[in-house]
Amino acid sequence: MRRPLLLALLSTPALRPLGAQPATTLAVLAEAFPPLQYETPEGLPSGYVHAFVQELLALAAREQPALGARPLQFVPLKRALAQAQAEPHVLLLSVARTPEREEQLQWLREVAPYRLWLYRHRSATTPAPRSLAELKGRNLRFGVQDQSNFEAWLRRQGIAQGSDNSRIEVVRQNALNLRKAQLQRIDLFAHPEISLAYRAREQGLNPEEFEAVLPIPELSLPLWLACSRGMEPPLVQALLRAADGLIAAGRLEALRRQHGLPAAR
Repeated sequence: MRRPLLLALLSTPALRPLGAQPATTLAVLAEAFPPLQYETPEGLPSGYVHAFVQELLALAAREQPALGARPLQFVPLKRALAQAQAEPHVLLLSVARTPEREEQLQWLREVAPYRLWLYRHRSATTPAPRSLAELKGRNLRFGVQDQSNFEAWLRRQGIAQGSDNSRIEVVRQNALNLRKAQLQRIDLFAHPEISLAYRAREQGLNPEEFEAVLPIPELSLPLWLACSRGMEPPLVQALLRAADGLIAAGRLEALRRQHGLPAAR
């Protein structure tokens, strides 16, 4: 059933006149997050969410012929969120739907699971905590990305606050924490399960050097496609219908498998 549905979706004739320019051009923004969306060594965007969005935009443009989109631009998440709030025609890839962001954006559809774990290097000599309650008062060093939700979460738990002897060590990019853990400069860091192996290999490290210690359920939220709060309803509905059609046709799961990932749980 899914293949005929997909063929029907993709065979709908485009309505834009030859050579016509789109009246509305979306900025498509994302933070690099392999294997969802990332830049290849050749400088090209790749990833299964990126591929899904390309198909989605093509379908939406058949319903809204004046709709166009610029190539995916990789920017820090903080900048992407700010731009989506300041401009009406921004599409964001793979964003966590947190309570703080709920009213800032229009939320389209979930595109990826996201499970955040505490990791450590297997050579670490400090006993691993057995629960989140054991993170405080043990003189542990936590590696965090600057202004990340993990850093904010640690501080909400009272870690490295007041009399707690823990330390929070900030880096510009979370991938740097893998090397710091290998060098025994930090004890624990948080990382999405889905991209740990990719980031380790990117740093010239063996993913097997790292072990998952504890999940952080509070920060393990699915990732969504989202768009500017001010985007016009007909455009939003076109994006939603395109996303729903592709998901119903099995394209999102097929693209996940093509990128070597198991089915979403």
